[in-house]
This record gives sequence, C-alpha cells and structure tokens, in this order.
Amino acid sequence: MAEDVIVETWCRRSPLTNEVSRMVVERVDVLPSRAGWMFVTGVLTGEPVNVGDQVSIRNGNQATVTTIKSVELHSRPEKTTIVLDAELRSIVTVGTVVQRQQ
Repeated sequence: MAEDVIVETWCRRSPLTNEVSRMVVERVDVLPSRAGWMFVTGVLTGEPVNVGDQVSIRNGNQATVTTIKSVELHSRPEKTTIVLDAELRSIVTVGTVVQRQQ
C-alpha cells in the first residue's frame, strides 16, 4: 500500500503534469443569447483547464485576472474554447495570451 502512495505522489510532481496551461487567442465570439459571456478559442498547451480556474489575460503590458466560466473541447487536437466574462472584450483580442494562475 505504501508503494501506491509513493507512485501517486511521484506522478503528481512529475514535470509532465506541471506544465503551465497557456492559450494564444485565435478567435473571439460573443453570442446575443449569452450576453455576459465571451468565447475565446485557441490551441491550449500544458495541462487542461477547468471551470473555476483563475487565469491571467495578457495583452501587451496589461494583465487581468479572471475566472473560467466554461470550457469546450473541439475535435481538432488541443483546440479549446474558454468562456470568460464579456466585460473583458476590450482587452481580449486575437493574439492575447490566456494563462492559468499558478
């Protein structure tokens, strides 16, 4: 039993599972039926993100912290849509970096 705990602990600390989640925005959409949400799509690298994760939005020298409202995975590898507050529309554009807070 102790060996199982050691293996589980090692896996959690493995460099393969400690990659920073990062996405460069390729597309931004807002739907009239979801006026409070903004859908940002790009290729997600690192670990998967989850609803409730805090992310930083970086565009130029500006950084803002917000919470992920929803996550959609697409059929293309790593293509992901993250739902954020629509209030961030003025700072989230194509090329913006979204990165999970550590």
